[in-house]
Amino acid sequence: MHFAKIVSMAALPMFLFACGDSNSGDFSNSPQSDLPKEPTKIDTIVPNNDDWKPIERDYSSIWQGEGTAENPYLISNEEELRKVAFYVNDSSMTFKGKFFKQTADIALASAWSPIGIFGKNPNGFGNRPFSGSYDGGAKAISGLTISDTAAYSGLFGLARNAHISNVVIKGAKMNVGSIAGVLAGLADTVTVENCTIENAEIKGTDRVGGLFGEAKYVTVTSISVAGAVSGTNNIGGVLGIVQNGTLTSLTNTATVTGKSTVGGIVGGSSSVGDESKITMALNHGAVTGAGDVGGVAGKISTTKMERAGNFGAVTADESQLGNVGGVIAVASNKSAVNEVFNTATITVKKVQNVGGVIGSLKAVTATNVFNQGEISGQASKIGGLVGIVDNDAKLESGYNSGKVPDNNLSGTVAGKVNSSATLTNVYYDKIISGDCSNPAVCLVIAESMSAESPTGFTTEEMKTATFVSTLNGSGSVWAIDPAKFGGYPSFSWAK
Repeated sequence: MHFAKIVSMAALPMFLFACGDSNSGDFSNSPQSDLPKEPTKIDTIVPNNDDWKPIERDYSSIWQGEGTAENPYLISNEEELRKVAFYVNDSSMTFKGKFFKQTADIALASAWSPIGIFGKNPNGFGNRPFSGSYDGGAKAISGLTISDTAAYSGLFGLARNAHISNVVIKGAKMNVGSIAGVLAGLADTVTVENCTIENAEIKGTDRVGGLFGEAKYVTVTSISVAGAVSGTNNIGGVLGIVQNGTLTSLTNTATVTGKSTVGGIVGGSSSVGDESKITMALNHGAVTGAGDVGGVAGKISTTKMERAGNFGAVTADESQLGNVGGVIAVASNKSAVNEVFNTATITVKKVQNVGGVIGSLKAVTATNVFNQGEISGQASKIGGLVGIVDNDAKLESGYNSGKVPDNNLSGTVAGKVNSSATLTNVYYDKIISGDCSNPAVCLVIAESMSAESPTGFTTEEMKTATFVSTLNGSGSVWAIDPAKFGGYPSFSWAK
C-alpha cells in the first residue's frame, strides 16, 4: 500500500510520495549463523520497487548541477552531503539514474546518519535505498562518526542498484551493531570502484567490514582499507560477507579481529548460480579469531580465488573447534584456488585443522600455492600447506618452506589426506622442516589414506631454475626473483 505524506521544513520544502518495503536483507536466519553455508537460493534481496514514483522537483536550490552524467549534482560541503541522506531517508527519492560528484574535502562536524535505511524510518515507512551514482572525486570525507547499535551503518546504510566511485573516507569511528561497513552497511547489486578507507576504527557484531558489512551481487574494484575492524561473526578487513561478488584488486592493512569466520579481506564468500570471484587480494593486517580464521578469507564456497596473498600474522587465540589457514580457513563446495601464498606466522591454541595456506580443502582444486610462514601451537591436524585434503579435493603444484610443529599430528605438507583426495607436484624444504624421510624426525603427511609422500629438496635446490621448471611442468606460472620471498619461487605479480 502506498501513502501520501507532506513533509514541511523551512529549509527543505518538499511534497513526496512515500511507500513501504517490508522485505528483509538478512543473508541468514540469525545474525549469529555460521556463514556462508552450502549455497541455497536466498530470496532476501531488497527488490526493485518500480511503483515508487516520486514527484519530480527542482533541486537547483539544493545542489548545483542537473543530476546528469554530464552535469551531476555537486557536493561541496557537509550540508549538501547531509541533504542527500535527508531526501533518501525521509522520502521515496532513491535518485535512480541521478549522478552526484563531490568537489571538495568535507569534514563532518557531528554524528552521521547513513544515506539509506533498511527497515523503517522515523515516519514508519520501509526501506529507503540509495540507487544513484556517487563520485567522491578523490576528495576526503573526515569525521564520520556513528555510535548506534542499530544495524545497517556506514556512509551509506543501504545502497541498491548504485554506482559508487572515488570515495575517500579518513578517520571514521564506528561503534555499531550488525551489517556495518565504513562505506556501506548493505550493498545490493552495487558497483564500487577506486575507494580508500584510511585510519578507520569500526567495531560491530555480525557482518562487519572495512568497506561493506554485507554485499550481494556486487562488483568491487581497486579498494584499500587501513585501520582496525572488529566484531563477532563474519568479519573481514574489506567485506564481512559477500554472495555473488566479483572482487578485484583489494588491499587491507587494517587489523581484523573477530570470533568466527574471520578474514583479512573477506569473512565469508559464497555464490548462488555463477561463482563468486576474488582476484588480486592482498592482506597485510594481523588477523585474529577463534574458529575459521584465514589471512585472506575465513570461508569460501563456490568461489574462485586467484592471485591472493597474506603477509599478516594469523592467530586463533581461543580454544575452539574450527579451521585456520594462512590464506583460507575453509575452501569448499566446488571452489577453485590458484596462485595464492602465505608468508606470515600462524599461531593457534586448539583447533581442528591448520594449514600454511588452507586449513580445510573440501571438493576443491588448489593449484600453484606456497607457504613460507611458521606454524606453531596445537591442532588435531597441521599441514605446511593444507590441514586436511578431503572430499575429492586436489592439491597440485606447490611447496612449503615454513616450519611446522614436530609431532605426529603435523605434516610438512599436509595434516591429513583422505582416500578420495590427490596430491601432485608438491614439495617441501627438507632443511627447514628436517629430514622427513625419517618419520621419527618429522612427517610429510601426518595421516594419509592413499597419497604418496611428496619430495623434499634442500633450501639451495629450491632456489634454482631447475626447481622452478619442476613446479611449472608445461606451464609458466612460477619464477624466481632473488629480491623477493627470500629467493624461493613465487609469482611475477606477487610483491
